[in-house]
Amino acid sequence: MVNAMVMRSVVALLVFALGLGAGAAVRAESLAVGGTGSAGPLIRLLFDEFRGEAPGAGLDLAEPPLGTGGALRALANGRIDLALAGRAPKADELAHGGRHFELAATPFVLATADGRRRAGFSRDELAAVYAGDLPYWDDGAPIRLILRPAFDTDTHELKAMGPAMAMAVEAAARRPGMVTGQDDLDTLAWLARTRGSLGPTTLGLLRTTDTQLASLPLDGVRPSLAALRDGSYPWRKVLTVVLPPRPTPLAQRFADFLRGERARRVMLRHDYLPLPP
Repeated sequence: MVNAMVMRSVVALLVFALGLGAGAAVRAESLAVGGTGSAGPLIRLLFDEFRGEAPGAGLDLAEPPLGTGGALRALANGRIDLALAGRAPKADELAHGGRHFELAATPFVLATADGRRRAGFSRDELAAVYAGDLPYWDDGAPIRLILRPAFDTDTHELKAMGPAMAMAVEAAARRPGMVTGQDDLDTLAWLARTRGSLGPTTLGLLRTTDTQLASLPLDGVRPSLAALRDGSYPWRKVLTVVLPPRPTPLAQRFADFLRGERARRVMLRHDYLPLPP
């Protein structure tokens, strides 16, 4: 009788322990994600929503940000499960990739901590700022540019605003003593803590990080999702999802979730315009 009771207790303990082990294995399932710095806060919000469908899943977001090129290399080497690119991936970068799709667009903006410029800038005026010919805000305070590295997507976006901007951005990079943000989040921090700051970011990143910066009108148009949608504000940054040729089940589930209505609602609330499949 006693031996039978002991045996039942041992069996119960083993079953309980195995159950804990199985539960720990479920909780340990994790999705490794890397990419452009501006995507990180949005992906955290989207993954929090996704946990309603996959409560045992975890998010392993590479920090500091890998950047688009670094994330695509990490994906090709099997170090991450899903990449978020801040530009269109190049053909050689996709050679080792699988499915990819444009997820969302957000206005690409010039932002400031406290600069006074009621009407914003025309592109010619912005070129004059970067060239050093328009050094002051409306109230006489100095404009303090926050630059990006020459290879960065934001630098290419600025140069794409026209030949004058392309020349002016290159001139700004040659001036001594300029501050350069090394990634999207580092740039955001520089913009927030520098008096008279001016530099590139996105409306979506400002919203997802709740950073209190002012985005400025460009060519007379204030950046917004409505202006992006109707084409009156054409400057944008697109996030592209890239999967490996054989994605993990969790990566595939999350990618499918990103195309659904729940993800769409999260993106619209945070100044990202979902793009059609």
